[in-house]
Amino acid sequence: MLLLGLGAAIVLLREVFRIPLGLPGHHGVEAMALLATARFCTDHRWGATIAAMGAALTAGAIGAGHGGLFPALYLLPGLVIDTGAMLVPGWRRRLLWIPLFAALGHATKPVVKWFALGGTDVHMGSMVNGLPYPLTTHLLFGFTGALVATLGWRALEKRSSSS
Repeated sequence: MLLLGLGAAIVLLREVFRIPLGLPGHHGVEAMALLATARFCTDHRWGATIAAMGAALTAGAIGAGHGGLFPALYLLPGLVIDTGAMLVPGWRRRLLWIPLFAALGHATKPVVKWFALGGTDVHMGSMVNGLPYPLTTHLLFGFTGALVATLGWRALEKRSSSS
């Protein structure tokens, strides 16, 4: 339930804080922080994916989906994080693995949108400047959010091990 709740929080935070920064992917900070937290707080190999399913279900339930692609846009980052963690057995011991996987996972959103638009230079919405700009911003916001969560998780582990 905790993992599904983290996923629901992703959607609820996005809906509550509708701050139009004009930067594609800026909600990736909180979304990838929550997915990274989901990955850290369980030994379940699909922890981030379960949280991502919670986000997709919540988005569908409250009508916050963005067209027919929204389930994939929510699920893919969790799948990328979990698959990366499965491929790198020592991911918990290294600071940058989860932020890297989260960055790649969050970057799936503009890539999926680009393919859905036919892989052309359709300049609309977040693709107004083409694919490179939203791809870069999604990578940066995803990495940043997961890095903050990773640092927070490590500080919590250090604190609880010293107590």
